[in-house]
Amino acid sequence: MDRCNAMTDSSEHKPTVEEWLRWAHVVDERLHTCAHVYDKPPHEDIFMPEKNRAQRKTNLIDLLQRMRVLTDQTETPSDSIHNAHDHDEQIISGLTTLFQEVLEQLPAVSKDMQHLLKSRWDNHCNGRIASELFRGRESEQEGIGTGMPEHGRLPEVLANLVEREVVGGQRLPRQELLENGEPRRHNDESRRRWAGNYLRSAGRVD
Repeated sequence: MDRCNAMTDSSEHKPTVEEWLRWAHVVDERLHTCAHVYDKPPHEDIFMPEKNRAQRKTNLIDLLQRMRVLTDQTETPSDSIHNAHDHDEQIISGLTTLFQEVLEQLPAVSKDMQHLLKSRWDNHCNGRIASELFRGRESEQEGIGTGMPEHGRLPEVLANLVEREVVGGQRLPRQELLENGEPRRHNDESRRRWAGNYLRSAGRVD
């Protein structure tokens, strides 16, 4: 009951910047896994045209690069709370667009992953990589499932974030502003390795 009330209360507000960054980190991890699978399919007896795999991988890398541009910053370029808020709003606006694009691509990506990993998406995943990809690492909300919001998991979370951004009321300030009254950028686990080593090894990031 308390959990339901909490979900109802949170849905009255636009998502906080912490929520956007937390789920951007999850998206980053899942898309990295998908890009690796497209790059090197783990099963030799599964066929997918190389041209199709390369194009899908390129699409994911482009999404990851754009996410890094939005989020890979160590501090707010301002010393005022008002400008810190405006800076966060720009990041959220960009992530809203990116998450909508992710939602458009995920159904096809999930279908490819099920094929290339020879795995179901639900409770009988074929190995650790498939289990983390489809069911998540820490909770099922972090898994891509079928890629469709109606089947829950990460697509449902992303769709809810986008919907709350559109219909929600005011946005609660960043927690650190509530506690400290001064603008500071996040520098925690949710901000590590945006588009990290995979993109660098692919020659797409300096």
